[in-house]
Amino acid sequence: MGIVSSTTGRGEGDDGKDKTQQAQPDGDQDGLNGTSHSQTLWILIFRGFPRDIQSARVTELCIVFDDNENRNLTIRIKGQHPNFSVEEVWNQAPARTRPHFYRRLAVATVETTSELDMQLRDAILGTHVNNTESDWTCQSWVGDVVTTLQDAKLITVEDGDNALNGMVNYIARAPWQ
Repeated sequence: MGIVSSTTGRGEGDDGKDKTQQAQPDGDQDGLNGTSHSQTLWILIFRGFPRDIQSARVTELCIVFDDNENRNLTIRIKGQHPNFSVEEVWNQAPARTRPHFYRRLAVATVETTSELDMQLRDAILGTHVNNTESDWTCQSWVGDVVTTLQDAKLITVEDGDNALNGMVNYIARAPWQ
């Protein structure tokens, strides 16, 4: 599993792809070391509902497989303190079509040799869910996950820090109270 900078092949377009980047077919692509696959990790941010304030903004993680928006895994915290749990949902519609969607931020693109490689997913699911601190939220969980992925060297420190800084900035754009 290799790491590619989250800015590689990413432009300012609405879909997050460089306009010169070509779509890859669904079939296997032979790389120098056999078949090559990628998993792009995104932070998803949703407006708070019914009132959009900083503390009500919802954050989730999404892994997109081989740049195919229809092959994805969304992982999120559900429930309330002290009964949070992790939920995974496979192959959801693109985030921009979901209610209250606000932004998505690329964390990193991870190269794998198998589309069945679930090391990134397993590290996310293995991140501790904090049901002891009453102020712990889905926003805290995303920060904990990114730290876990950095510690496991699945993403670079720079990519993780950049993504978390972006998340904090977009959350801060909502009214505080």
